[in-house]
Amino acid sequence: MKKETQNLEEIIVSSKTLEALLGVKDRTIRDLAEKGIIKRDSKGRYLFWESAKGYITALKLANAGKSTQKTDDDGESLDLDEEKAMHEHLKRQITEIKLQLIKGQVHKAEDVEAVMTDMFEKFKSKMTALPSKLAKKLEGKSRTEIQKILKLEIDNALVELASYNPADFYSDEHIEISNEALSSLGVDDSGE
Repeated sequence: MKKETQNLEEIIVSSKTLEALLGVKDRTIRDLAEKGIIKRDSKGRYLFWESAKGYITALKLANAGKSTQKTDDDGESLDLDEEKAMHEHLKRQITEIKLQLIKGQVHKAEDVEAVMTDMFEKFKSKMTALPSKLAKKLEGKSRTEIQKILKLEIDNALVELASYNPADFYSDEHIEISNEALSSLGVDDSGE
């Protein structure tokens, strides 16, 4: 094998041969020679082995930054175009969610938690206050009257839970935008 390599290192070829081998034009061969990628001997003739190695190395370096196949931490192959497409898709989803948040179509978990906690605390307070509030009112009443008064007070307390106001759930990012304004921006207001 070493003898074959030595023989290849001694082969001298014409520009036409390198053009055919590398699939490039004469001008490109001369440019590559000026850059030192393609090697010449002292008489200006092309050294086959050194020129081929130089050209392959140059191609590898040129393509190193353009490789679409990378490896992630688990050693799995990643397609950069696919990763970029996934990233753009996620950015689009985030933008759509932000728009829905602005329009009041979705709510932040912390906003929902705060509103619901407040509603349940008020309801609990009303319910736990009923015995002391109604004790005197119910004294000496008939069973039917007691049931009627209790039902009325419980219904009043339940009204607070039933009175859902979407505006209570709006985040700081919410902005009232008319359907006409959304349409003029080319935004679909169907909620999809």
